[in-house]
Amino acid sequence: MTNREQALARFAVDGWGAGYYSIDEQGFATVAPQPGSKATVRIPDVVEELRRRGFRSPFLLRFPQILKDRVGRLNTAFNDAIREFNYPAHFQGVYPVKVNQQRVVVEALVEESGNHRYGLEAGSKAELVLALTQAVHEDALIICNGYKDRDYIELALRGAQAGSKIILICETIHEVHDVLAISQELGIKPAIGMRVRLNSRGSGKWIESGGAHAKFGLSSSEILAGLRLLEQAGCPEVLRVIHFHIGSQISDILSVKEAVKEATRLYCHIKRRSPGLDYLDMGGGLGIDYDGSNTATDWSRNYTLEEYCRDCVYNVLSVCEQEEVTPPIIVTESGRAVTAFGALTVVSPLKVIGRVEARTVELGPDPCHQVVELRSALGDINRKNWREIVNDGKSLNEEVLVGFKLGYITLEDRAAGEALFAEICAKALDVMDAKEEYAEEVAELHGHVAPMVVCNFSVFQSTPDTWAVRQVFPIMPLSRLCEEKMTLATVGDITCDSDGRIDDFLGETGTCSKTIPLPSLTIDDPFLIGIFLVGAYQDTLGDYHNLMGAANEAAVWIDGPGEFRIVNQYRGSTVSEAMNPFGYERQMLVSRFDDRHGGDDSADTLRYRDCFLRVLSSGTYLRR
Repeated sequence: MTNREQALARFAVDGWGAGYYSIDEQGFATVAPQPGSKATVRIPDVVEELRRRGFRSPFLLRFPQILKDRVGRLNTAFNDAIREFNYPAHFQGVYPVKVNQQRVVVEALVEESGNHRYGLEAGSKAELVLALTQAVHEDALIICNGYKDRDYIELALRGAQAGSKIILICETIHEVHDVLAISQELGIKPAIGMRVRLNSRGSGKWIESGGAHAKFGLSSSEILAGLRLLEQAGCPEVLRVIHFHIGSQISDILSVKEAVKEATRLYCHIKRRSPGLDYLDMGGGLGIDYDGSNTATDWSRNYTLEEYCRDCVYNVLSVCEQEEVTPPIIVTESGRAVTAFGALTVVSPLKVIGRVEARTVELGPDPCHQVVELRSALGDINRKNWREIVNDGKSLNEEVLVGFKLGYITLEDRAAGEALFAEICAKALDVMDAKEEYAEEVAELHGHVAPMVVCNFSVFQSTPDTWAVRQVFPIMPLSRLCEEKMTLATVGDITCDSDGRIDDFLGETGTCSKTIPLPSLTIDDPFLIGIFLVGAYQDTLGDYHNLMGAANEAAVWIDGPGEFRIVNQYRGSTVSEAMNPFGYERQMLVSRFDDRHGGDDSADTLRYRDCFLRVLSSGTYLRR
């Protein structure tokens, strides 16, 4: 196995990279606009160009060509399945704006609208405003989800009257009533959808968001009540869509099949009473392989895009044939599968917080007996007894910590106990039989000895889901990937919060690990770290913890092998910009500073003010 092959396996790149990300022979991380393309670019080269322009890490790199390719692949997969099964209707996708509302993302996707009748899904008034300003194809759908008030409903109706193909999805029976009442008042005929609450549920991390007790959707009795309302109003034909959604990042294809069959059965029964019904909207949930395992884990899925599309088309057709009902136009709201690959975060290591080795700790003249026993245990550890020694060492170290809290263990003994136990763990890793597998124990040992690499970014801003839902993102150095000797480490950010760290990484087989292999961090040969597949939700969910604002950002267009252009670049938040949303306007801050510190014109006071103004205009991250 070559060094490159070892690197690809070490970071499971062939599993999660999907042909967009890889490693070259020299150990650099690369990106391509489409799988199989020879137009690959080294990611560190992109970073170097941004640095030449005066930008500093952290960076958010976007690749619009990947977004466009994802839309094309989704449509191709559905169209191939439609041809394979002679399905009599077509497919139309819509992009759920909530997944990433950034202009560069939305507009790159809207550019594909003309090629695929690709539409937009809005879940709020603000997102509907955004959708109405986009130049989508005349046949593209604008799906309006979420709870609605009069303004939301009226804007959607007037947009439909003006020519947009807008469908109001009713989340409750009350919304059916409200849409009918407002449309009659305005004299505008609506296009209505009903979100149905399935008994079927999704799978994976968000399994609880679906099923019979889901937050959204009409029950069977509410569906019947809604149909009666439409019939009483004399307009059963305005019902155009049956919609369902069983959760995000669905990991098991069996969940998809069951949900599609149940929803199609409902569609067929409703279609007999609503002649205008012709769309089945399957919502989102199409998963991607974050961990490279291609299995039904929370951060992967046990199916391919093509399998997903074939199963959707086949099961809709099968049920419709049984019910002798004309099959519907198929709609999906896949967001994660479209956007996740299109962005990565680049961070620079600042320093290493390492364990204190026992040999650097001088024992006191009269060390406690636990420290003496720990030193003895360190000398005795071998391949046969390492587990026993580690367990004894853990117990002894805990006794030292308890003794320190109670006041009869010295600080010197506490330091020696911690260092000796860390050395016991490190030596256990060295002496154990590599052929034997003790996965959980090995992970725990690495947790005791692995240093932390502190990087110039905020977890809460750039990768909030690593903290909020313990999501596993692919992470790896962007250079020196083919080095044989790596150090297992963890990653921390620069926020003053103990949760400002990443605790879950990919193992070689796609499994979760508590450490990541990194090259040695040296001043003469630094490296960057990439956090991949962050294009879905991370922009939207990122917060201002510690008043860390947005990172520097760039959109990159790949022209050929090693050739690229920075098509958009945005500087990250300044200190004053990060404070502004919380009511601290720049001028107010300057005025208050002057009121408190501007009483004299001494040189020190003027230098103090200059420093204050300089920091106010600087970026929120460290200047390294």
